[in-house]
Amino acid sequence: MENKSIPELDKLFYDIGTYRESNDIKRLYEFVKKFPSIAPYNAMLLHIQQPGSLFVASAVEWQKRFNRTINPGARPLVILRPFGPVSFVFELGDTTGDSFPEKLLNPFKVEGKVHETIFNNLLNNLKCDGILYCESEHGTSSAGFIEKNYSNTKKKIVRGKKEILVKILFNMIINRKHPVETKFATIIHELAHLYCGHLGSNDLKWLPNRRNLTINEEEFEAESVCWLVCERMGIKNPSAEYLENYLNENRYIPNISIDTVLKAVANIESMINGCKEPRKELVLKTKVIKSTHIQQTLF
Repeated sequence: MENKSIPELDKLFYDIGTYRESNDIKRLYEFVKKFPSIAPYNAMLLHIQQPGSLFVASAVEWQKRFNRTINPGARPLVILRPFGPVSFVFELGDTTGDSFPEKLLNPFKVEGKVHETIFNNLLNNLKCDGILYCESEHGTSSAGFIEKNYSNTKKKIVRGKKEILVKILFNMIINRKHPVETKFATIIHELAHLYCGHLGSNDLKWLPNRRNLTINEEEFEAESVCWLVCERMGIKNPSAEYLENYLNENRYIPNISIDTVLKAVANIESMINGCKEPRKELVLKTKVIKSTHIQQTLF
């Protein structure tokens, strides 16, 4: 990886040697996992500033939601704010007031289930990034893969009263025989390869071009993304075993981009949690549907 292509965050980590040892990256991932309601990047910023944080909120949130006040002299923690510079939050230990709900310190009481609405929401957003999802029968050991689509494939997306024709750039093939939880983890893993730039960029600005990585580096990044996304949702997945074995057997992690991993996690979480609009680079034609009975579905 050439220096000119290294994001500033990764350059900082390389220069000071942070998060290069296995124990360091394990602690970072475990920390980011603890805060599913906070964007991955912001969770990492919190870890840099105060690694032992249990729960954070703004002064207003502490007062309104939990009836707790900020202790005099408490040090604010800085996070990024959407469409703005920064916001300030405070850690639980820097507040005083009503008892804090224990369930918020351990949000994953039920593990291992992917709700149908979440799974379908993810599938319904794939075409918005030019990904055609297909299921096929494979042997048990084959979970799935993603590849470039070299044919001139187009698909329709319906959003409200708009019918949008988009071009397909990638095919994702998933083993039909596997249970929904396995399919979900496989989709996340394959999306990680795409959003980490392992398939190249296709000259698209929203995809990095990082095809110069080794297989080991690519797999570590993809497994990292899959583990973070699933664990932040309370879903156990095979990535946990892969990462645990690697980090236990190796002192140093591969030459990965933590910046890219966290951005990929955020990108995938946005596909899981919302109704995504098609990338403008993929839109071929848009027309208004006159019927008022069309729902926001994808076909």
